[in-house]
Amino acid sequence: MNNFTLIIPTHNRHQYLKRSMEYFKDLEAEVIYCDSSIEKYIGDLKNNIKYLHFPEKSFAEKINLVLSNIKTKYVALCADDDFIIIESLYKGFEFLKKNKEFNTVVGKYIAFNEKFNGEYYKRYTSMPDDVCSNASNNAEYFFKNYYQILWAMYDKEILIKAFIIINEASFKNDNFIEMVIGSCACYKGGIKILDEIWGVRELSAQDHWGMRHIPLNDIVNINQDNDCKMFKKLINEKTFEGYSDLVLNSYLKGRVLKNNTLKKMIPKSIKLLIKKVINLLFSKKKHSLILSSNEEKNMSRLSLILKSNCIE
Repeated sequence: MNNFTLIIPTHNRHQYLKRSMEYFKDLEAEVIYCDSSIEKYIGDLKNNIKYLHFPEKSFAEKINLVLSNIKTKYVALCADDDFIIIESLYKGFEFLKKNKEFNTVVGKYIAFNEKFNGEYYKRYTSMPDDVCSNASNNAEYFFKNYYQILWAMYDKEILIKAFIIINEASFKNDNFIEMVIGSCACYKGGIKILDEIWGVRELSAQDHWGMRHIPLNDIVNINQDNDCKMFKKLINEKTFEGYSDLVLNSYLKGRVLKNNTLKKMIPKSIKLLIKKVINLLFSKKKHSLILSSNEEKNMSRLSLILKSNCIE
């Protein structure tokens, strides 16, 4: 067994667990599903899989409970409807072992339709460079070029510190959860962005994280927002005065630059059609991603599982 643990939080989505467990059953590391549903999952568990039932616990509470009992140095997080490529987990683990100046590793995400048609699609148009400097330089570059790292692999100590803050803050807007994790990762070490497929995400309009919470750049008077005030207070206490402002200002500046670039690229007459363009993300008219032979090999088993429609 490898010296890392994979944590998969879930809540009221038992229909995804059979499919997820089927995929990760051959991972040479412990996989822990932490479930806050009231009803307990009653499916079969493989030897490398542990199921922990924490009824009605929050996302932060159940992650904290799992982290407090994990013995491995490294921990990866994965959504219950996502899949991290097993070979990428091994590569990420080996990278962190050999490069102690880094504490986080993630890579490219691709996507598939909820009703799997055998094709995968590009998820992000660009990737940031690695960050591995001092805390201020790390935070300024990473958040200006923000890339989601919630579902990544970490040195366990980074996650412990982050989730202590998250648990204390009790954010109403879960987007601050990612901001805390990114802040902690930038403060202590570097973030490695692998130039290969890390994970595979299901494209589904229902129960999507990004649709349940207001993006930070859309919050009016963000400095007066209670979640923002708590974020600033707790992050500064754990780092240094002004670090939280550096994080937020860099993030918001990056969003402004992206939005301005988008406005320049899209003619005025087309702007009213933006919603239709976004909806195309969930259509079957997208151009499928052409995988390399090695990528196809790494994803062949996942494709079989998705084709068998292993959702109860």
